[in-house]
Amino acid sequence: MTDLTTKYNIIDEKPPFNAPLKGQYKQGFGFYTMRERLPIILTQVIDQLSKDKEQIAENFGGETAREELKGAIGEISKLKYELQTDKDFRPIRTAIGDEAVWNSFIEGLGQDNSYFSACWLYAETYMYRRLNNIFENTTTLQKLDYFQQQKHKALTNSYDAMVAVLRSIETFNGEPKTVEEVGSFFRKLLKLNLWGNRCDLSISAGQDVKQDGDPFSLLDSLEPCIVSDHTLDIWQCIATAPTSGIVEIINDNSGYELFTDLCLADFIVHHKLAPKVCFNVKAIPWYISDVTPKDMQWTLDTLAEHETQPLLAQFGTRLKDHFASGKLELRPVDNFWTSPYEFYRMRDIAPALYETLSAAKLLVFKGDLNYRKLLGDFNFPYSTPFLDALRGFLPTNLCTLRTVKADLICGLPEGMADELTRKDASWMVTGEYGVIQFAGK
Repeated sequence: MTDLTTKYNIIDEKPPFNAPLKGQYKQGFGFYTMRERLPIILTQVIDQLSKDKEQIAENFGGETAREELKGAIGEISKLKYELQTDKDFRPIRTAIGDEAVWNSFIEGLGQDNSYFSACWLYAETYMYRRLNNIFENTTTLQKLDYFQQQKHKALTNSYDAMVAVLRSIETFNGEPKTVEEVGSFFRKLLKLNLWGNRCDLSISAGQDVKQDGDPFSLLDSLEPCIVSDHTLDIWQCIATAPTSGIVEIINDNSGYELFTDLCLADFIVHHKLAPKVCFNVKAIPWYISDVTPKDMQWTLDTLAEHETQPLLAQFGTRLKDHFASGKLELRPVDNFWTSPYEFYRMRDIAPALYETLSAAKLLVFKGDLNYRKLLGDFNFPYSTPFLDALRGFLPTNLCTLRTVKADLICGLPEGMADELTRKDASWMVTGEYGVIQFAGK
């Protein structure tokens, strides 16, 4: 094998502070992602497509689809080779509306325009964008979701936990409650939603994930693992802001995590904390498990049509009623969510989206990738206040619910990161810890 040090200009150090995270730092999680996780993910896509080729051909257009699938598998193998040999980023060719944004971005990278030299966020995002671009340039496979099976399993593997969650919510909603009691339960739901983010297929490299047991009963034991907890600030924001304000959820994963997003939204509209909750999902298959419009519809249908668990069926039906009445809304997909850009650049790159979000009373950013985009994969010293790390991105009040699966973080008390590192050197990439952080407008 080629010596990595000379081939990729790999530096056997941790990523430095006050600089972008990059795959070239051998002691950073970006290096491990580019070197190990992403090639495995691409191999799994190839294997899955090869295994399902007859079924795909049948569903997507017979002989033409079969031939195009064979070509797509070859293109994915080439993409994997480009990644493993640190090739320069190539332009994308697409009709879905983001070609100019991506290609001008790539052009603007200058010399740092390859998988290990670019900012890790750019490199990983580019790989997922190129992967879908392969299918966009076929005639029959443009709507194929090569991650669909894993996403479906992430929901169906978690039915027991979902029933337990709904039972707790139904019990709480069954009797009149004081404002304080609603606030206390809302904060619990935020924490439940946070830990739902552990079920992330891009971190498990596509291996099946499931949520077991009764998630509410685990909350107390997980309390010490929340290393930054602004749930009280979030409650005060949603309880005191004008009741006319919308809540926008910027979603992350399908499956159990999306279920917890829907529980949170249902609770918000049930207790009239906001008149409407909107969901912002991805336009294309993304980071394995991210929600697309198709995933949202499938989840609602699967819940509503559940035959053996009445609680799931009732919940699914109620959600569909909320969507029909306008209390819940799926926003039209915006290509900014699958762009390489950090959120502090949204106002310039996607002004209409920025304006829409500005009108909300609270934005809820879910998961690790959204957190990385909030911080721009910039390695701030870990005690940097969350507000400072946003670099001016504050269209309105916003919060982030994120289990820690990448080696960047902010808003920690001085010395806490060192203490956690002494206990477990890999604490930042295991998903064992979480943050719930808030910034007020």
